[in-house]
Amino acid sequence: MKEFVFGLSILMLMLAFDSRAASNNALQRQIDTIKEDLQVLQRQVARGGSGAGQDVVMEVSQMDEVLRQTVGRIDMLEHQIKTLGDKINMINKDIDVRLKMIEGKPVEGGGMSNQSSQKKFDAPVANGAPKSLLGGSIARGEDLPEVKTKSAEQIYQEGLDAINASKYDDAAEKFTAVLTKFPNHKLAGNAQYWLGESFYGKKDYAKAAVAFAKGYEKYKGGNKGADNILKLGMSMQMLGKKEEACTAFVNLAKEFPNAPENLKIRATKSAEELACKK
Repeated sequence: MKEFVFGLSILMLMLAFDSRAASNNALQRQIDTIKEDLQVLQRQVARGGSGAGQDVVMEVSQMDEVLRQTVGRIDMLEHQIKTLGDKINMINKDIDVRLKMIEGKPVEGGGMSNQSSQKKFDAPVANGAPKSLLGGSIARGEDLPEVKTKSAEQIYQEGLDAINASKYDDAAEKFTAVLTKFPNHKLAGNAQYWLGESFYGKKDYAKAAVAFAKGYEKYKGGNKGADNILKLGMSMQMLGKKEEACTAFVNLAKEFPNAPENLKIRATKSAEELACKK
């Protein structure tokens, strides 16, 4: 199993090497094409020299500018090729180090004794080599840390923290995650309401209206039913939908007679401001 995993690692590194080599060849072809263009330009300049005149002078001046730009492109491509060459050298060194470690051979700068170099290591470490390159050790399956999934409560709290910090996009992402992963959770109704608040906070009143309307319809019996209908009315008011806003404000007290008094008062005042018909 270990040999199989190591083989996959070597294959991935070789593929990376081939990819960079392909890029190198592509850059070389671009340089060859540019050189051909230079030869064509030189021939055009030579032909233009036989006819004296202002047009020829202007054409030569333009060609000279093109030549300068082309030389700049060649310099840039040569720099890219050199950079790719350096990266390929690093990959080669990485492969060499890994092979030596698997075979139990000493790595330069590692300070390994002859005795230790005669056997393969259960958890090889190359002293002096960067940890990001080699890793601390090769862990067995039972040594791997357990992957933990966040609970609905944790994601919901992260959403509340984000909305309190006015990070509305982050908040919308968290509340959407609760609704997607835990649609039947006891916090789903609250998450739906706060999703609407996230959109309302960023002044996306159309999405806010949709979220509050869905919260009112799907979680009407929850503790955010009255809040949903109030904020639905406020979203409609911001969208210039007076009739829909009035419907929400006027019906809040009728549909939720036991709603908190402050919500009823707010709905009544909003209805009066819009001169809604009762």
